Amino acid sequence: MIDPAQLSQDVGEQAQIAVLTDHAAATRLRNVLPELAVWGGAARIFHPGVRPGDPKRRHPLVLSSRGKTAIAKIKEVLTEPPTAPRKPIPANAVDNDVALQSQRRTIAMLRKENRRLTQRLDTAEQQIAGTQAVYADPEQQFRYEVEQCWLRRVPEANRANHPLIPYTVGLHFLRSAQETELVDRRKIVEVTVEILTGIAATNPARQVHRMRAREEGPKPRIRSDQAIAMRCHLKNDTAGAPRLMWWKLPDQSIELGRIAHHDDTHLP
Repeated sequence: MIDPAQLSQDVGEQAQIAVLTDHAAATRLRNVLPELAVWGGAARIFHPGVRPGDPKRRHPLVLSSRGKTAIAKIKEVLTEPPTAPRKPIPANAVDNDVALQSQRRTIAMLRKENRRLTQRLDTAEQQIAGTQAVYADPEQQFRYEVEQCWLRRVPEANRANHPLIPYTVGLHFLRSAQETELVDRRKIVEVTVEILTGIAATNPARQVHRMRAREEGPKPRIRSDQAIAMRCHLKNDTAGAPRLMWWKLPDQSIELGRIAHHDDTHLP
């Protein structure tokens, strides 16, 4: 409900902006800062020095509303001074013990979370390694990686709602994916799955949009077979983020086109 690009344009000089792109990211944040969670359609403003146990009022939550827009509310909150932090713990033997125990619990929680994330990373790396060098044919190999990524990322109960739609691999797609130094192959496969399942269109980080026939006009680029040129962000942490471009055919199937720098709009 909050457009990250517009938010960055409006308050980018006042705050760093992070977008939670899935439930797993929101869960990890909640594990580290249990009282300061945030979810889709909302924004949490974390003032410097945030730590577990901080009161919620010090790091306010902004919800979308019909009245004042969320971005306007965020701008308003950013101009307000944060509420006073908790009073320092008095320096006596009993209170110091309480503080030490609290710090130990926090450290133990963070170590547990680190172990969990490390295990997930190891599992993911093993899964990725397991999708390599299965086929000699580059297209067969890519299709295999796409299918394996879909099986990993989409729970079985949701696969009927997010199937992989029919697609073809354009002549220049695999070569551009192999030659690019802008993004790794794993990310290309993941975003391809998002495009083929329709998930990309609901992910604000992807910024899926039609490509224009001319930069100065709104008319979409349409091929002679009535296919519509589309593109989305592969990464969104830099102004020059790489894009994935494709053709959306009249039968709703996809023809993967190219991986290119954001200024390169050539799509054969």
